[in-house]
Amino acid sequence: MKLGLGIVSPLVLIGAIQTVSFLAVLAYYFVRRQKIKWNFNQSEIQALVLAGLIGYAAAPLFAIVGLKYVTGTTAGLFTGLSSILVMALGAIILKERPRSQQLFGVLAAGVGIYIFLGGGGAGGSLFGMLMLLISELSYALNTVMTRLVVRRPGDETLSTSLITNGIGAAILLPLGLLSGGSVAMLGQWQIGLSVLVVGMIFGFAGMLWSACLDKLQALEAAIFQNTMLIQVAILSVIFLGEQLTMHNVLGGIGVLIGAYLVDHQVKSFNINPATI
Repeated sequence: MKLGLGIVSPLVLIGAIQTVSFLAVLAYYFVRRQKIKWNFNQSEIQALVLAGLIGYAAAPLFAIVGLKYVTGTTAGLFTGLSSILVMALGAIILKERPRSQQLFGVLAAGVGIYIFLGGGGAGGSLFGMLMLLISELSYALNTVMTRLVVRRPGDETLSTSLITNGIGAAILLPLGLLSGGSVAMLGQWQIGLSVLVVGMIFGFAGMLWSACLDKLQALEAAIFQNTMLIQVAILSVIFLGEQLTMHNVLGGIGVLIGAYLVDHQVKSFNINPATI
């Protein structure tokens, strides 16, 4: 996405990616539709609609606006808020109370993120920070709403992903077309191929994320999002030629320690092998 943002309008890019993501999940649905369950009650449908609106439409829009007004360090620090917000919302909505060890894990991951980003202070406008805060809150609420639906008995992974991706595409695609950005740039094979690959990754990764939320507490799943800093750093070295620093290495270790403290007792959950 970083490569594409320098060429294509952000709204056009996320609209195209979200549309490909939905189409990928839809194509998979037509292959597996005989095994899909749609027996959602009214409250679960409302939760899925809310998850689609905030997680697949509002969150990326607020993030795009916010990134224009803050430094990269500030943006990275705000991503570390996700697990804290999920922990708070999960305790309120899902009644999933964190253990003391998990609290230490969240703290360790937060310190690791700060070190990873070089220990730099926050920079940028208050407006940009507010936009990023709303974006992270939207992602956190999306995680909790998805967990609320998929944790019940049965496999709703595919149907959940289809609904939420469809809502996101229905909003972001028209916004991208109406934004005035150049859609023709998507016709370049490099950009078009990138959108196709990233969109498919988003679609199937979303299904895997829903499957994780079926087995793990919201906080346990969310803490893994912090490890994305490490994954992005490695991919940046491979594809963008960037270099890792000692801050990256030490901070990455802190994030991994935090994830371990939060998740290492996951085996205590009762997992039905028939649903795997």
